[in-house]
Amino acid sequence: MEPATSPFRPSIASRIVSCLWCHQATTHHDVTRNRGLCGNCVRDNVETSWRLIYDRDRHIGAIPSNLRVAYRL
Repeated sequence: MEPATSPFRPSIASRIVSCLWCHQATTHHDVTRNRGLCGNCVRDNVETSWRLIYDRDRHIGAIPSNLRVAYRL
């Protein structure tokens, strides 16, 4: 006897997982590529993704490498 339906296991890349930010369902490949976020969250947060809190007087944070290059610091 054969089973009525054959077992189907999706590949790891196409498995459904949730985004760490919005918790919506997305593929494992999308979350892996975007470090835990879905493509929509990455597009929404791209404007603030490079920013880093930096306070020279309180010695908090560090100057991001792209700003060091841009301002020759």
